[in-house]
Amino acid sequence: MKVTGLVYWVLDNQVSEKFYKKIGFKIVESNERHTILTLDDFELTLVSIRDETEFAEDAMTSGKGKGSYLYVKVGDVDELYNKLTGAALETSSVPRDWGWGNREFVIKDPDGYKICFWQKTA
Repeated sequence: MKVTGLVYWVLDNQVSEKFYKKIGFKIVESNERHTILTLDDFELTLVSIRDETEFAEDAMTSGKGKGSYLYVKVGDVDELYNKLTGAALETSSVPRDWGWGNREFVIKDPDGYKICFWQKTA
């Protein structure tokens, strides 16, 4: 078995796709209802719920992804942090060394899903 992707219910997939493109994802498919993006062999699907459907509650909830983080391993956390903040993206934290041997920072997407960029330090 192998985990290959996630589905995020978003308010507007067109807005979210611009964000994910800025942080390094590539667009595979896009229309008014959904966007499929990839980062290496990982796939992220953004589904825009604008109608009343069985998934509207997931799309409209506040605190999306509460308690979960999408972890993305990078070669140089500080370099990426500078690149993203230089592109006018606001991060939730600054790069920091943690006791478990990672240097990490967090950014939230337009819907509040959290992405943690990290590199091993020890």
